[in-house]
Amino acid sequence: MPDKAAPATDRHATAHGVAANAPSALVIARGAAAGVLAAAATDSGFAEVVVVPNDHIALVRLLRASSPPRLVLADATALGASLVPLLRTMADPDLAVPILFRLPTALHRRAVGTAERLGLTACAVGPEADADTVTRALRALPPRSNAAAGLTADALAAAIASRAIVNRYQPQVRLSDARPLALEALARWEHPVHGLLGASEFVPLAEASGLSVALADRVMRRAVADLGTLHRRGLSLRMAFNLPLDVLLHAATAERLAEAVAASGLPAEALTIELTESQIAHDLAAVRTAALRLRDQRFGVSIDDFSLSAAQAGLVSLPFSEMKLDRSLVIAAREDRAARGALGAVVRMAHGLGLLIVAEGIETLATWQMARDIGADLAQGWMVGRPMPAVAVPAWMAAWEMAVATGAAAAPASPAFGS
Repeated sequence: MPDKAAPATDRHATAHGVAANAPSALVIARGAAAGVLAAAATDSGFAEVVVVPNDHIALVRLLRASSPPRLVLADATALGASLVPLLRTMADPDLAVPILFRLPTALHRRAVGTAERLGLTACAVGPEADADTVTRALRALPPRSNAAAGLTADALAAAIASRAIVNRYQPQVRLSDARPLALEALARWEHPVHGLLGASEFVPLAEASGLSVALADRVMRRAVADLGTLHRRGLSLRMAFNLPLDVLLHAATAERLAEAVAASGLPAEALTIELTESQIAHDLAAVRTAALRLRDQRFGVSIDDFSLSAAQAGLVSLPFSEMKLDRSLVIAAREDRAARGALGAVVRMAHGLGLLIVAEGIETLATWQMARDIGADLAQGWMVGRPMPAVAVPAWMAAWEMAVATGAAAAPASPAFGS
């Protein structure tokens, strides 16, 4: 789906009151260091503090964070190979969690610089810092800058050319048995000033400045390359990503997709191309032609952000292979019996046409159960996994499959975060 990550400033700690809207903190530390950092978080007003012994466990927890932490405190002795994937996950626009490092002074500049280049608010204290010192450092954390303003087409073109447009991947699992089946690619811009920007902050600029094709090509090629890498590691997932209608209407698009897939050694069936309902409504005849062209190449085609009005307009009868139920529709169905009945009828109709149904917005056990009850096939949402860099997918998948094996995969997350 077109990514709608909330601006980080709405969810981010601010100076002189870092915990004002932050009920939970995550401490990555062992032994006495864990006690120091946990005490500082408590003194700073955090109602719940979760302590984990290393950055790998922290990453796994964060990837399934229904209610993520509002602060991370990390000691050098607990940091290792998962630190960079952890920071990249923390920097996603719907998280943007500030971090305090407790580590040798010689490493301060490198650690803080890495976090800040990703757009995170970060600070560091020495390895012997006590709880009072850490608390003072937290109070001095600067506020994150406002969401990007004044972005230019030239800057976006340069970002596309320099590969500063990166992908994050959100998993989809089968509701019947919780098996991971697919990922959705979501575009991000690693901006040198504003940090990691969500697609909603730069896709309109791309569309207005004639950069849609270049942007879509960058996202598509990165998604195919990352999926090929995952397949070679034995993770046989499918990949979905959105392409603008004007890109899909080019006759060469299907061929370019086929070439990219062949070069990565992937089957065409591993890719699903998403079109939003608003795009589809503009020109049904053109959409039918583009969809048939993709289906002829054995790609999947999905109608994204599906609403009940789309069913009334007959859009579901177009040659799609998948339908994604919009998050707002799923949440409404959870709360309202009439909405649930109407959505169930649409799902039955879509199944009759051979469509796979993906339910977005799966953030609680109640929503998971409702989606399963109305007949949806796949679940996508924070309860399953947050958008993550490709390098974090194997860790998420291993943790998810372990949770499935122990019967905990569909358990609601803790009031703090993770499961």
